[in-house]
Amino acid sequence: MESKEELQVWATVDVADMKVGCGKEVPVPISIKNIQSSKRKFTLRVRSEFRSKDELVEWFVTLDYPKQKEYTISKSDKEPIEEDIDIDGKQARKFSLVVSTPKGGYMGDSVTFYVSIISADGINNFEKAFTVELTPVIVAMKTTVGNEIPVSIDLANKSDVDLGERKQINPESLSEVFSIMAPHEVRGYVFVETMHPDRLAVIAKGIRGFKGIVEGDIKIGEIEHYLTPKPAVTGLELGAFVELIDGPFKGEKAKIMSIDAGKEEVTVQLVESMVPIPVTVRAEAIRMLDKK
Repeated sequence: MESKEELQVWATVDVADMKVGCGKEVPVPISIKNIQSSKRKFTLRVRSEFRSKDELVEWFVTLDYPKQKEYTISKSDKEPIEEDIDIDGKQARKFSLVVSTPKGGYMGDSVTFYVSIISADGINNFEKAFTVELTPVIVAMKTTVGNEIPVSIDLANKSDVDLGERKQINPESLSEVFSIMAPHEVRGYVFVETMHPDRLAVIAKGIRGFKGIVEGDIKIGEIEHYLTPKPAVTGLELGAFVELIDGPFKGEKAKIMSIDAGKEEVTVQLVESMVPIPVTVRAEAIRMLDKK
């Protein structure tokens, strides 16, 4: 007779709740072990529960055992998936169930999957539930260097036009562009938040300076440091030579004598003045020329 430990580990469905973008694949590894000595039959059953705005939007589920087969499910057609699996005594079967999210889903749409595995003799019974929710993604848009801001403005404008056209057909339509970020430090790229990356290239077509969409998503952690402005005094050093680019001494060369990080001000000494004159200016009003 099986031990309590064996009964607990005879089946696994290695997945957790997650948020993903549209048009993505979510692999779900599954393992079933026949812990008895004789050959037994198991039934894999997958049922789904939808929370979606459009009942016709289709999701896809692919099962690669006993042979690869794809199933189409939607809010209006969610017939449970069932497959029988024969496993020899003391043997295991490992395979994958892959959930493919729809390209045209809405933000917040979700499907809860209930995966159950039952032995034909009724001895073993296992169930695991997990939810896949659709969420916006961030992608990188390539631009010609120096055109990051104009491309961002044109994309926002074209997105508004696109939204207006789609609202005439479906008043509940949302913009394809949720946000745009063009950090000063990044040349030749613009970051765009969207539900449908495949639609961005269509909207951006014809924009001067647009060069395409980089394949793959960008995690917010990779770019969040651009969301926090750096102090204006960052990179400034005592003794460094600078040029004043604003104010009454605009164009004058100077040397940094002190830095007030709290006020974001620097005191400089004009180097071309016959009499050394200390001048306190905003850190934004100077440009680094050289260090010490």
